[in-house]
Amino acid sequence: MKKSIYQAVQLVSFSAGVALFVYLLQKTGVKVLLENLEKLGWGFVLIIALSSVRNFVRAGSWYAAIDPDQRAISFWRLTNVMLAGEAIKYLTATGPILGEPAKAAMIRREIPLLHGFSSVLIENLIYYLTVFVFMFAGLPTLVRLADTPGDVRVSAYILMVLIAAGVVFILLAIRYRWYVLARALDQLDSLTAGRFGLEKLASQVRLVEDNLYTFYERRRSAFYLIFWLNMVAHLINVVEVCVILALLQLPSTFVLGFLVEAVTKVINFVFFFVPTRAGVYESGNALLLQSLGMSASAGVALAIIRKIRAFVWAAYGLIVIGGTAFTKKR
Repeated sequence: MKKSIYQAVQLVSFSAGVALFVYLLQKTGVKVLLENLEKLGWGFVLIIALSSVRNFVRAGSWYAAIDPDQRAISFWRLTNVMLAGEAIKYLTATGPILGEPAKAAMIRREIPLLHGFSSVLIENLIYYLTVFVFMFAGLPTLVRLADTPGDVRVSAYILMVLIAAGVVFILLAIRYRWYVLARALDQLDSLTAGRFGLEKLASQVRLVEDNLYTFYERRRSAFYLIFWLNMVAHLINVVEVCVILALLQLPSTFVLGFLVEAVTKVINFVFFFVPTRAGVYESGNALLLQSLGMSASAGVALAIIRKIRAFVWAAYGLIVIGGTAFTKKR
């Protein structure tokens, strides 16, 4: 039953996204879009090269989150596992809910599952902290520079308030050791009279949360290293946007690249349940560039180019998953 509901949600969200994408193609014109894509040429190799650097930086961030005495894994292997997890996040409606635990599961032979999951959780929390920094810097700038409708401005400010509230809650939970997940499981175990055996799971989750809460105190230099590695990864994305816009012979400035990347992060955060962000990503870029005085077709072309790059790495991630499954069978 649960599986069928999940499959239905995934199908509906993806179908709605595809329908939106087809509508955008009709509105912008396929011919104009193809003309923009032809301008890219061999520049796509440069885009793949930039994204390769970004992937290594993100892998370095995860590597730094693993306790040094537990790093019984090569950096190359960790990078491959990261890309496999990212493929799951990108191609399914579960997003990080399945993709992130899958990373810890894939390295459990090299790193104990609890330590692996702790490293994934720590890296993700710091990563999203940097994402929120980008959003907080980008959304007010977008509201000031772009011709945005009033309801969009209100939505942007509401999102910022919600993000700020979430960050404050997480910081308080870490500061005062609230053990939110473990206590929730304890309560659920009590309410169900222990029928589901959640006590053992709650104790394991408590260990993971304890690793999270003490990380800043135990490994402060690693915290800052992970933070700045993720900031560098975001800046590489900004450079990627600038390169694509330049190849499309469009205005290309750091501020514009920064705004596009900030909007991208909002779309990825809000619509994580839409596989490949089909439709919503293209429409978001189209509306953004149009509000900044460019054409909607340029926004769709920008989105499609970045999506093709994402598909390249998603395909690589699927190959890694397939190779891992084949190795296990042998």
